[in-house]
Amino acid sequence: MSKKCATSSIYDTIYGGQKKMSGGAYEGGGIASRNLEVIIYQKKDFLVKIFANLITQLGVTYYIMMNYDYKKDRLGLVKKRIWVVVVLLLITISVIALVPMNMYLKFGAFTFFSALNGLLLSRLMQHVDPTIVEVAILGTIGIFGALFLVGALLLSSGIVLGLRLGLFLLFALLVLIIALIISLFMGPDPIVSKYLTGIGLVLFSVYIVYDTNRILQKDYYGDFITASLDYYLDIINVFIRMVAYGRSG
Repeated sequence: MSKKCATSSIYDTIYGGQKKMSGGAYEGGGIASRNLEVIIYQKKDFLVKIFANLITQLGVTYYIMMNYDYKKDRLGLVKKRIWVVVVLLLITISVIALVPMNMYLKFGAFTFFSALNGLLLSRLMQHVDPTIVEVAILGTIGIFGALFLVGALLLSSGIVLGLRLGLFLLFALLVLIIALIISLFMGPDPIVSKYLTGIGLVLFSVYIVYDTNRILQKDYYGDFITASLDYYLDIINVFIRMVAYGRSG
């Protein structure tokens, strides 16, 4: 891995990424000596780029989710070949997270990934009341805003969330995925589904805190695309579970 190549939280958790920031976090002094205002100010330009790209990618996903013509699905990607979309999603996210590439290629791959997510979520729109989607969007924004603040406040208090928590979250995610697969084979059970949805919502909410803490302490070498990818995954997963709760409520 090149010294000046940013890595995602996924990469860091698996291989062990940078534990200290040399140019992208704090300049001088210990972490505990920095208040929230100083932290945000020192990374304000980087954070603006992160959120600009995040809004762009979420906009791509939202537009396709709301406007894809399900009835004119000539390739059958949503009706019959949804597995193709899922496989492409897994391949694309693996490439973005694990393969070093320049910013332009990464932005293009990220946009393709966002479009695929929109295509996948467009199927959800055929079975969900638009009001539930609107409430889920507002709820997701509220959760993200609150937990972003929590992650930043933890760091400003001197609490650095490291790879140990990342490994725990990864393990919890794998357990959740296995539980979801088992529940599919066992057949639909509203109570089990609701519990798994709740666990998933809590897990990805904690991921927002963890990713915020990491983004504010880690050196991304200016690679705001990789940083915004971590947030994008958190937001999409929280949104899906908010929709699931709305449908079961």
